[in-house]
Parts: sequence; C-alpha cells; structure tokens
Amino acid sequence: MSFSKMIVAFLLANGVIWIYASYLLAYMGRVQIAETLSRTVVVEVLGVIAIYAAKALLENLSKHNTWPDKPKTVIGDPVPAVEIAPEPLDDEPCEKTKM
Repeated sequence: MSFSKMIVAFLLANGVIWIYASYLLAYMGRVQIAETLSRTVVVEVLGVIAIYAAKALLENLSKHNTWPDKPKTVIGDPVPAVEIAPEPLDDEPCEKTKM
C-alpha cells in the first residue's frame, strides 16, 4: 500500500469516527454543534477523497498513455535497443575528415 493510500485510509477512518461522534452529540442534545461538526467533517473527508481520486486518475492516465515522445511498445515486448557509437579511447587518435 502506498503512502498516500495509507493517509487517505487514515483520514477516511478518522472522518467516519468524527461523524459518529457528531451523532452522539446530537443524541445528547447538542444539536447545533453536531450539525456544524458533521457538515465540516463530510466536506473535509469528501474533499480529501476527491483530490486523491483526481491524483490517482492523472497518474494512471500518465502511466498507461502513449505519449508522442515514447516509442510504441506492446506490453511484454522488450524496448528496442538504440545503437550508440563507441567513444574513442584517449590513446587512440581521432580521425578527422575534411569536407
């Protein structure tokens, strides 16, 4: 589980506990505080989850999208090797061609 998933899970569990605490406050007769607490917690919990979902969506789109600068490969196919000319060693003279 990634770090951001752990944070979202913690915040979700914490939000659920706070919502149940607001129900307990309403049962005890403190309706005004319970209503304000419940509204605030729901907005905060849904906001965090919505932001996390948007972040995950963008990450998945970026990971699974074929960008113009990436070579098109099929999953499982090896990435084509690019041939690189070897550099001359220090003791080998470089041949210069005249135009």
